[in-house]
Amino acid sequence: MGRIVKKVLIVLLLGILGLFLIQRKEVLAPVLEKIPVIKIEQSEIKKETEIIQQEKKYIKKIVVTPTPDNEPWGVAKQIDEVTWTMKIGEDETMATAKEILTALNEYRKVRGSQVLNWDEKLVNYAQERAKFLNGIKSVDQHKGFNDFVENQNGFDKLGFTALGENISYGYRLNGVHVIEWMYAGDKPHNDNQLDNRWNYVGIGVDGLATCLIFGTGKF
Repeated sequence: MGRIVKKVLIVLLLGILGLFLIQRKEVLAPVLEKIPVIKIEQSEIKKETEIIQQEKKYIKKIVVTPTPDNEPWGVAKQIDEVTWTMKIGEDETMATAKEILTALNEYRKVRGSQVLNWDEKLVNYAQERAKFLNGIKSVDQHKGFNDFVENQNGFDKLGFTALGENISYGYRLNGVHVIEWMYAGDKPHNDNQLDNRWNYVGIGVDGLATCLIFGTGKF
């Protein structure tokens, strides 16, 4: 008898709870109707997932500098008579002309070459060259320099009996890395920056371009 009473009570309680929920639903129905229903189909979820994955891949690509290829790191490769290319890392900031001068003279001293003096005429011309190279986003095989000294009376304009040039474009490097990584990477450019016949230098920096103009026989 006791079990029958318990069952009746449980059924009665469930009935009351069901009635309460029905009443609550009727009260909440007008409110629920005003809440916008967001429908996202499976195809849309898949599309959004693919977009996110593509964006993640893109982020990975732009972080890697430079773009991976089959060229070895830190090895200069000659691409024409006067031009070399090299794959190296980049620094956070680009060196100033004076920072490159300090690195150059330290590099020369360690290797037995004399310290070079700063010359404003050489500096001004080197800055013109660096600006030009940054404008064309490349180097020019020294064509601008050769035309200046051979056809525009460059020796007299700068006041030297002998002139030389090292130029570069493409990497953001500090002063030491400009001299000891890039210009020291191949023998001709390294020999030029260590040459004992030079007594003066002017250095220009513009964007990712650098230009070193060496001089001797000042008059």
